Amino acid sequence: MSLARSATPRLSRGKAVAAVTFSGLLLGSAALAPVSHADSQSGAEYDLSAASGVQAFVVAEGPEKLLDLRVPAVEDMESAAHPTGALYTLEQFLFSGVVNWGGYRFTYYSQQVLPGEGLDVPGRHVNAAGYVSDADGFIVLAGDAAKGTVVETPFGFSGKIYDRGTYGNHLDVYIR
Repeated sequence: MSLARSATPRLSRGKAVAAVTFSGLLLGSAALAPVSHADSQSGAEYDLSAASGVQAFVVAEGPEKLLDLRVPAVEDMESAAHPTGALYTLEQFLFSGVVNWGGYRFTYYSQQVLPGEGLDVPGRHVNAAGYVSDADGFIVLAGDAAKGTVVETPFGFSGKIYDRGTYGNHLDVYIR
């Protein structure tokens, strides 16, 4: 009994991967067509001119919005105030993701992911450097130390614990 190959040619693995990739590209393009760039700027609900200072995502058709991602536009990143004595700018912090300094492990948490209206932060605002701050200028931190504990940071501002979510020497820094 001999094992003979089938007479029909098989699709090579490379061609199969290319076919699947191409079909995914076509299906993805068709799914995103209703929210094209031209349609996103046609809504009269928002002033989307460059002078408005607002970036928005608006669904092309239908009265309801799927997402509302209005974000204040940053005027000029170069002219944003960088605190004197800062060892890391916010941009450097975002690029590295983690800063180990002074016996602490600093990571960041964007308030855009989960706005923290539930946090009791008096005078809460985003300072010129992009950090969420309180009325006294302390940047908002999450850690397991007692709430109100002040911690020195390498970002040019002292921080204050207002939230939980990390433990030990790990601190989350709230950013824009």
